[in-house]
Amino acid sequence: MGATLLTKEAVLNGLAVERLAIMSSLSEERLRRSLPALSWSHPYPPYLPANIPSVYMSAAKAPSGVICRGCTTRRGITADVRAHLALPDIVCLQHRVWQSPAPCDVSAAPEIDRAQHTLRRIRRLHGNRGMSLGVRDARWIIAAWTSNVCREPELTDRWHSRRAVLGLVPWHRSDDLSARIVTHPEVAILAAALAPNYTDQTYFTRTGFQLRRFSAYLRASLELNPIPHSMNDPIRAFVRIVQSNRARWRDPKSVMITETATPRYTQ
Repeated sequence: MGATLLTKEAVLNGLAVERLAIMSSLSEERLRRSLPALSWSHPYPPYLPANIPSVYMSAAKAPSGVICRGCTTRRGITADVRAHLALPDIVCLQHRVWQSPAPCDVSAAPEIDRAQHTLRRIRRLHGNRGMSLGVRDARWIIAAWTSNVCREPELTDRWHSRRAVLGLVPWHRSDDLSARIVTHPEVAILAAALAPNYTDQTYFTRTGFQLRRFSAYLRASLELNPIPHSMNDPIRAFVRIVQSNRARWRDPKSVMITETATPRYTQ
């Protein structure tokens, strides 16, 4: 039963959430904190009736991961427990374990812990939507730096050292799990720098915007040399895309964080 449900995602209307709160003897606010997915969809999806408690099962947007075995064993559970995890919760901070798709010890890289605190702060300040958009575009920039075309020597050395410390295999694509783990701290840093700008539609087109200053700000946040090593600077490419397609910049429908349950639609 559980294995079958993990391939599905439940979408509830507002009345169903209220009924679930009554059945669980929890307040609706606490229930939403415990089950973040309840806040992913709109309160009344168009395909659900609004006058009766209703639920719709759809294909899950991300694979499930194994919950930290240290946490489950402490509760007397010996079998693996699988669940969908939002990105700020993908690392068990108590046992320092990356939980998706399978547990991976990241205790040797404390910067990953700091990245998790950064993502939680972004979610608290800018909501799931701001965090998801920030991570999406930070990963787009980072993916270019992991390629041979736009490689940054400082980042390459940092990532190789972190990968060796964590004992991870070399990655072949930017969306491989080892690449996601190793580049996670830099993704969180960039997401924190980008997230505040999603509330301003005109940020990159307003009078006085300077691409060089913005690029230097992002590079400084990553402790990089102000001058890009490659002529194909992904930050410049990113800003050009945003300036020509502002709808995508603010559109949460284009968000997909594949190895987590971070939603395609967010509040």
